[in-house]
Amino acid sequence: MISAVVLAAGEGSRMGRLKQLLPWGDKTVLGTVVSNLHQSTLDGEIRVVIGCQAERIRSELADELPERVKMLENNEYQRGMFSSVLAGLKNLPAETSGLLFMLADQPLVTADIYNKLLQKFRKEQPLLLVPSYQNRRGHPLLIQSSLIPEIYALAQGKSEPEGGLRTLLENYSQEIEYLEFDRKSVLIDLDYQEDYQKYVPGQTNHD
Repeated sequence: MISAVVLAAGEGSRMGRLKQLLPWGDKTVLGTVVSNLHQSTLDGEIRVVIGCQAERIRSELADELPERVKMLENNEYQRGMFSSVLAGLKNLPAETSGLLFMLADQPLVTADIYNKLLQKFRKEQPLLLVPSYQNRRGHPLLIQSSLIPEIYALAQGKSEPEGGLRTLLENYSQEIEYLEFDRKSVLIDLDYQEDYQKYVPGQTNHD
């Protein structure tokens, strides 16, 4: 069983507002990310780690998220993204064989992209699998559950070790499998207001 951990605890300081709840079509940015995962062949839990304005997110997304979604609260979200990674690993179902880590601000990653990654992951069972575009590494990251102890080892008592999951990728750089896409979607996140305005549905200047 492959479960997803959606990292959605940040305060959107570069955006200047809580980007998880920005409108995206008939949903929100975070709602779209979760919906795309739900529509994919992912067969495990969708674990959404929230932190900043957690109650607001719970309330506003109550009618938008599928029942299979599990909301996890990271009270230490200000320490950084790795603290949300650790929060997302708590009490994983014993049958979890793989994990998909996804950012909450990448609504352009479609169910079709997830499906291609999941298919390769299930068929070839790489230790780590990452999408790429023009040889640039994107998201999501898929890992075998055997690497979970390595993630905890990175922490070494700290909720935000230097490098975070990038260090895991560096430590296992020879084990990473890449799946090249012809779409830039796997690289695009919504860090700034200009990014949101450029890619929000209804705009025609996507590249």
